[in-house]
Amino acid sequence: MIETIHLPKLNKLSPTLESTVLKIMEEAGELARAVLQFIPAEQVPGTPLFARLLAEVSGELLDVAQTCVTMIFVMEDCFGLQAETLVGSHLDKLEAKGYGFDKSHCYRIETAGNYKYLALPKLNLEKVTLLTTVCKIQEEIGELTQYLGKRAGASGEKQELTGDLALRGCASELLDVAQCCFTMMYILAEKYQVDIKHLTQEHIDKLRRKGYCA
Repeated sequence: MIETIHLPKLNKLSPTLESTVLKIMEEAGELARAVLQFIPAEQVPGTPLFARLLAEVSGELLDVAQTCVTMIFVMEDCFGLQAETLVGSHLDKLEAKGYGFDKSHCYRIETAGNYKYLALPKLNLEKVTLLTTVCKIQEEIGELTQYLGKRAGASGEKQELTGDLALRGCASELLDVAQCCFTMMYILAEKYQVDIKHLTQEHIDKLRRKGYCA
């Protein structure tokens, strides 16, 4: 059985939605570059180059997802959004769209020591690749920016949504971006035996070294 991915709340960071959009764009660009470098090496698995580039892709997927998870927890602290409720609505939406996933796992907010963690499922989707994942992430980022910009009337357009609804829309899109990353990570773990537990621990260790969490 593949280890469930849990990403932590970064209790030393206080990003804004605007800074989060910029950070997601940065991380998504780095992910796209890593994927383009990995695709040729994917034809020759088992080589040192393959292993190095696969690790880079996996790390970038976690970085994109972490940016989203961090902002969701900040929105819970600063705007009163209930992250647990948001995750429940997200799972309901996935089911309504017919996206199957393993319901034997618990996908929710968990607290362990000084950390809060968020876990999302692997969606059982056909024909999902790294390239389609990169494209899907870009689509979801575009929808996120719509909530912050056009739909909130940020550039002088007619405001479609109240502030609260715009915030909830942003949170939903952040979960969608994170979901793309979680699903692809699980696919890589199954296809190439990526050690999720080890990779996640390396990711958290990196965050600690950067001073993002205690």
